[in-house]
Amino acid sequence: MADTGYLTEEASPEHAANLVGLIEEAGAVAMAHFDTLPPGEAVVYVTLTAATAYGRLMLGMWGFQRAADGTVTLIGAMPEPEAAHG
Repeated sequence: MADTGYLTEEASPEHAANLVGLIEEAGAVAMAHFDTLPPGEAVVYVTLTAATAYGRLMLGMWGFQRAADGTVTLIGAMPEPEAAHG
């Protein structure tokens, strides 16, 4: 069996725009939530959904971490939870 390769390449801005927009929207939701919390470290996971003719569709889930100094970092995308499969 051949070795498995892992490659990373930056997507073109036009191909990444939709996903980047979703992450930025999730980040805005996270920032609004952090504003309701006392200062200090915190983590929040934001799930974005959309209504379709067939029901609600999960677009993605992203985690954000607020450091003690108030900076917010994207900590990753989460796989779709089993509950979303209905």
